[in-house]
Order: sequence, then structure tokens, then C-alpha cells
Amino acid sequence: MNIDFVILLCEFFLSRSVFFSLLKIMNGTNAVPIDVDKELYPSLIQCFFIIGAGYVAGQLNLVTNTQSTGLSRFISHFALPAIIFKNLVDVKFESISWQFLATVFIAKIIVFIGTAIVTGIGERPRNFASMGLYAIMTTQTNDFAIIAPIIDAVYKESHPEYQRYIYLIAPINLVILNPIGFLLIEIQNRLDERQKNPNISIWHRCYLIRKILSNIILNPIVICTILGVIFNRIFHEQLPDILEAILTPIAQSFNATALFYLGLTMVGKLRQLHARVVITVLLLSMIKLIIFPLILRQAVFLLVKPINGSFNNTIDYSNFGFLYGLAPTAPSVMFYVPASNLALQAIASTGLVVSTLLAGPIMLVSAKMINLKTSDAETTQAYETDLVKTAYDVSFISLFCTIIVLIGFCLRRRLLKISYIHKYTFIFVGLQMVHSIWTISVQFIKPPISSTDSMIINLGKKK
Repeated sequence: MNIDFVILLCEFFLSRSVFFSLLKIMNGTNAVPIDVDKELYPSLIQCFFIIGAGYVAGQLNLVTNTQSTGLSRFISHFALPAIIFKNLVDVKFESISWQFLATVFIAKIIVFIGTAIVTGIGERPRNFASMGLYAIMTTQTNDFAIIAPIIDAVYKESHPEYQRYIYLIAPINLVILNPIGFLLIEIQNRLDERQKNPNISIWHRCYLIRKILSNIILNPIVICTILGVIFNRIFHEQLPDILEAILTPIAQSFNATALFYLGLTMVGKLRQLHARVVITVLLLSMIKLIIFPLILRQAVFLLVKPINGSFNNTIDYSNFGFLYGLAPTAPSVMFYVPASNLALQAIASTGLVVSTLLAGPIMLVSAKMINLKTSDAETTQAYETDLVKTAYDVSFISLFCTIIVLIGFCLRRRLLKISYIHKYTFIFVGLQMVHSIWTISVQFIKPPISSTDSMIINLGKKK
């Protein structure tokens, strides 16, 4: 048998081992039903089925580029502004936690500035367009099309007001963070133009400021956000029936249309990949889907004060913030890249696909674990037992596969090659081997690992 095929097969099983372990945990042997499943699984299946339908339609050329552009205009100029205006008019601002909104703003600023600085330090030659685009990609989330249905499924019974926060968080990027990214992209465009024509002024300060301000002021989403807050006061937090009848069908068309369009934008985005694009996209996805949610969750713990000495409110907001942070990158980032910058276009489009695909299973597992803290002792114990047993069983399979992959590397002498893909694959496989050995060996160490799992799970339990 060809050794390349064996290596590919083992890497396939390595990537699937985590999935099957989580699947076993979620479908554990306990007979205690979890109510959130009735909403969570249909919501996830619905989202990714519609995305898949859009992708198939794009692959079969059932939707032309002109039609796709029209669909994008309808989403950004009609459906999304309608849903934002409708929900903001009905928001009860006295029940909003402004501490939580400030925490989200601070967490996004930390990630935005951190991404821009790291990009500026690590990329040579320094490219301001990359700094601006990467910072936007790690902070602008697909709030309304993907994460809103998930939050509604998880918190529909316990905290139905949480979904309203999405319509208040979205302007943070549109009004504050994105203009900074636009400015960096425009500065790089001016620098590139000056290299071609030294007589052109670099900055055109008035032009840059005017262009950015016009993009903000004329943005339909920003306009409807401001109008929603104004009419919230005028209509006393209750949308009139006639406006309700007009806006509801337009707003209801948003989810399906936006998800279908997202599938269309994913067509052909994974072609002609090379090592630099792959590594950059994986790093950006890691920041967006792992680092940002963790920073947001920790920031909530530090800044959102407990009510009447109880931390239940803080814990709920921290879990909600973590789940919100798991939303993938929004498709609109692709429109921020200059048409002449093909390298950034490849990274933006590929990053959109990768973050969307990775976000699905991560959101599913996170939503299940958030729901676990409200479950009874029997359900919690069953999850804990299945978690430990599944991790132990899968570690043997993972260890066997990593050994075969490393043998394949040695037989084909891939360790001596300069390819970044081979180097990083070797590092990841080695780390996976260490993790498997540790998971197996820790079962024989006292105290047992189950007590550690119990401590971790109990961090999120209400007291």
C-alpha cells in the first residue's frame, strides 16, 4: 500500500477522533433528556444546510455573479437594517447590562490592537493593509446569520433577553473598530500608489477622513441603529402594529438569505492554497475562535459585578460572552480588500470558509457544556464519566495513528524537507502524541482525573 495513502488515512482518523469523542459524550448513555437539544440541533442543522445549499447552487452556476451581487445588496440594504431597527425599537434599555456591553467593547479592542501589532511585527515588509484586514477578521463576527439562532436556542427559556445584545454589539465594529482598519488599508493603498507615482501625496488627509466618515454615515446598518434607538424612545419601547406588519416579513427573510449567500461566497475559495495562506488563515481562525472568546469570558469575570453578592449573573454573562465570541468571521470582510491585492483577497476568502467550518462543532460543544451547568446531578455525573472514558479510549487510537504518521515521515524523509507544511504537521503530530500519552498515563495517577473534571465543571455551576 502506498505510504502516502496510509499517512493520509491516519491523519484523517486523527482529525476525526476529537469529533467522535465529543459525539459520544453528547450522546452519552444517560437517559436524562436535555431540553436545549430540541432547539440547538435543529438550529445548527438548519444553518449549515442552508449554507450547503448556497454552496451547491454556486458550484452548479445556478446563481450568477450578478444575481449574487443583488442578493448581497438586498441583505445589507434591506433585510439586515430591518431586523436591527425592529429589535432595537423593542429593546428595554433599563434591563440592559451596560457593564457587559463595555466588556465586549474592551475585549474587541484588545484583540483588534493585539492582532494589528503582532501582524506589524511579524510581517516583512510591513503592510498596513494586512494589519487592518487581519484585525477586522478577528473581531467582526457573523452576528445575525449564525450566532443569533444558536443563542436563541440556548437561552430561549433561561435568558431570552440575551439575543437583544447582538443588535447592540454589532455597531461596535461598524462605527469604531472597522474605520480604524479601513484607515490602515487606505494608508497602504496610498503608499502603493506613491511607489508607482512619486508625485502623488501619501496621505490626502482630508480625502481619507471624508471617505471613512461617509462610509460610516451612509451605512444602512449604522443609520438603522441610530433610528432604532431614537424611535425606541418615541414609541416607548413598542413598535406600532403597522410598522410591525411591514418590517416583520422583511426581517424574517434575513436568516435564510444571508446563510444562502454565505454558501455562495464559499465557492472556489480553497483553490491554489500555499503554505503562507494556510498558516495565516489558521492563526487568524485560532485568534477568532479560541483566543477572543477566552479573553471575553475572562473580561466579564473581571468587569461585570455580581448582583447581591451572587456570582450567578456574572457566570451567565461570561458563558454568553464566550458563546458569542465563537461566531465565525462575517462575509463582509471580503469587500474590504482592494481588488488589486490578490494575496489579501485569498486570505480573506479562505479565512471566511475555514472559520465558518471550524465554528460549527466548537459552537455545538460549547453550547452543550453551557447547558450542562443547569442540569441535575445525574446528568452531570453521566457526562463526567463519559468524558473521562472516551478521552482514555480515543487516546489509544490517536497514539497509534501518530506513530504511523511519524514512521511515514521517516520513511519518506520528509523531516529533511524545508516545506513549512511538513514542519508544522510534524510539530502538531508530536504534540498530539504527547497529549495522548499524558491522557493515558494520568488514569493511573491518584487522585483520579474525574475529580479534576468535576472541579472544572463545577466552575460553571450555580451555587
